[in-house]
Amino acid sequence: MSAVSTLSHAAAPASPFTRLSNGEDLSAIVRPEDGLISRRIFTDPEVYALEQERIFARAWFFLGHDSEIPQPGDAVTRVCGIDPVILIRDDDGVVRAFLNSCRHRGMRVCRTDRDNVRFLRCPYHGWSYRNNGELLAASCENHYGEGELEKSALGLIPVAHLASYRGLHFATWDKAAPPLEEWLGDMRWYMDIIFARTGELEFVGVPQVWDAECSWKFATDNFTDNFHVFWTHQSLVQLGLLPDFPDFAAHGHMVTAGNGHILHFVQGAPGEEATMGLGLPKSMWPRFAQNLNPAQAEIAMQHGYSAGTMWPNFHWLQLTTAADIETQPVGILNLRLEYPLSPTRTRMYSWFAIDKAAPADYRKISYENYVRNFGPGGIFDQDDMENWEECTAAAMGPAAKRHTLHHRMGLKRKPDPAWKGPGIGYPDSYGEMTQRAWYGEWLRWMTKPFAGANGASR
Repeated sequence: MSAVSTLSHAAAPASPFTRLSNGEDLSAIVRPEDGLISRRIFTDPEVYALEQERIFARAWFFLGHDSEIPQPGDAVTRVCGIDPVILIRDDDGVVRAFLNSCRHRGMRVCRTDRDNVRFLRCPYHGWSYRNNGELLAASCENHYGEGELEKSALGLIPVAHLASYRGLHFATWDKAAPPLEEWLGDMRWYMDIIFARTGELEFVGVPQVWDAECSWKFATDNFTDNFHVFWTHQSLVQLGLLPDFPDFAAHGHMVTAGNGHILHFVQGAPGEEATMGLGLPKSMWPRFAQNLNPAQAEIAMQHGYSAGTMWPNFHWLQLTTAADIETQPVGILNLRLEYPLSPTRTRMYSWFAIDKAAPADYRKISYENYVRNFGPGGIFDQDDMENWEECTAAAMGPAAKRHTLHHRMGLKRKPDPAWKGPGIGYPDSYGEMTQRAWYGEWLRWMTKPFAGANGASR
């Protein structure tokens, strides 16, 4: 058997922290530097259990946007990692995030996707909380003895840290996590191009939410993969909604921005003016120079497509396309998040965002394009989900788990010294440099011991 496609068990180092129960070591079966990724990590319950502790209990995760909770009392229910949370603006206008779980028996205290509340009352026993998290009242308080109910210590459990960037709120459960700006690092420079290009963005409507029978990592892998588009979305090519040649999305750069954050900017097919200026109307292009530095404005002006992943599982997708064969292509900004419900089941969140300064006709067409193309009823997502689910199903068996997947495109590609942004920019946006960077960060988090609450490594 080829060494490229099979796993070597003999090479596994002796480290109890990184060794799986069958003797394989994570660093031996996930080898980003070689472009070889074990199929086992996509379906194995043991790997999933380690991910919960080592990634989803520690990383920074996107919760929501300012425009979703503009008024005091506004609240949305989301997840931080894989734990349910409430993102809420309290009566004083302060944005807070709490575990969506009563301190008494653990029942969810907010059971709607969004609401405006001054108080949150648990439906199980009636414990009530202010929208700043303080416990206001417990049921049958007269039946507690002295010292049995310390209400000041029984407020809703807050996340360890909550911070925002460009109106995007992120949180972590890890008290030892670095500050958000340090976590994002150079990725902030690129986030500005997407989230601050014309001033401010807003999320419109509610997110589409659905489940797919796939590994969360297959969905994440897809968001930095350009060259699947021509083949996966052949129906759009045949309808004339995508160019009819395989390399149409190869004209651009792929960027590794550090800390596992990855992205690409693509110019689109040569001669397609619609793919300039991120697909925004020409009337909005002068705003780039007002809100971005010259290098950022140039990138925004020259590109029509961009996809970015803020490690581990939050994405933007800036796409220029049409809703039907009679509509002109326009820009769509889609924000995505996926988190695992099990090793092989994933919940997807999909938001539509748009520039506040966008003209009304553009807003209408962009939204219609989004609805027709994305979400469980959209053409793009239906195509993609079939791939993710079939890839997951094919990776479950014992034979499949003995073989790697191939992530070697551009393994020896040199960076482009002319790329004007931070991080490492690679020429040609068909490649797997960004996937290898993402899996490299995954491996780092999965194999590096970290300090527990008592200071011990775990």
